[in-house]
Amino acid sequence: MIFLTGGTGMLGAHLLLDLTKSGNKVRALKRKNSDLPVVKKIFSWYTSDADLLFAQIEWMEGDLMDRNSLREAMKGAETIIHAAAKVSFLPADRESMLSENIEGTANLVDLALELNIQRFCQVSSIAALGNQDFGIPVNEDLSWQNNNQRSAYSESKFQSEMEVWRGIEEGLQAVIVNPSVILGPGKWESGSPRFFHTIRNGMKFYTTGSTGFVDVRDVSLAIIGLLQSKDWESIKNQRYILSAENLSYREVFDRIAVALNQQKPTIRANRILLQLGWRASRLVSLLTGKEPALTKETARSAGKHSQYDGSKIARTIDFSYTPIEKTIQDIGKIYLEDCKYPS
Repeated sequence: MIFLTGGTGMLGAHLLLDLTKSGNKVRALKRKNSDLPVVKKIFSWYTSDADLLFAQIEWMEGDLMDRNSLREAMKGAETIIHAAAKVSFLPADRESMLSENIEGTANLVDLALELNIQRFCQVSSIAALGNQDFGIPVNEDLSWQNNNQRSAYSESKFQSEMEVWRGIEEGLQAVIVNPSVILGPGKWESGSPRFFHTIRNGMKFYTTGSTGFVDVRDVSLAIIGLLQSKDWESIKNQRYILSAENLSYREVFDRIAVALNQQKPTIRANRILLQLGWRASRLVSLLTGKEPALTKETARSAGKHSQYDGSKIARTIDFSYTPIEKTIQDIGKIYLEDCKYPS
């Protein structure tokens, strides 16, 4: 049996879909107020058997910060996929995010050791990796560096990884995956799906930075492929970057605009404009009580140039990446149909 955290997120829902389609017995952790209908909706975008597959999931109510509820939910599991994490770039969320992401992972690791669970996958992020000079791709060997340019989210993912490495030293058998920006369909007003919603509504600005991108379907299949590989002994206790292509934000935004039959963003948001933007967004947030659309950390990230080498996974298991062009086209079709826009 496979135990999954983060099942109501975009990646988690795709993992649940792939696992149930393959006949795996799956138990997923949820909070009391979790949005389960969104999982079934994501299923329906890919299969006519959405209700049947969704019914195969065993949902357990619990919390990563509550060891007793976790222990009960994890009993009988042979594999853990830890895909849950708090993601925020708001200064006010720093301490709670560090606490939840790090302590939650530590609880899972400790209980996996206690219950003798055989395989563990930590879904981390490229945010937990080191930086490289422009033009040189980051690979699995580059260590995280602590400095004042790193976000609290980056720190939380790095420290969460440290709990997994600590568990490995104590006998845990685990892999860590570090996806780049995951593109996929989901809640259209949050995460990367928001790119499609914002551009469909007439976004005029593009940012100057670049980074790695990967299809959510590829991330799901890579995780399952690693955990279920017959070569587990040579795969375990390593990290794997999951990144299909390095692209500028402008390239991605342009491709999304084409997929949605919209005008491409034409105004370059340079460093000064981004600085003005996050300050204005913060003021609006203070006045309205809503979360800012742009923060200091996201503005900094938008102008940063990073590249990632995601080739190790293809040398490890039978795996190939979906071209990002196809990823964007597929998401665009889902978005237009789901939001009832003419294609």
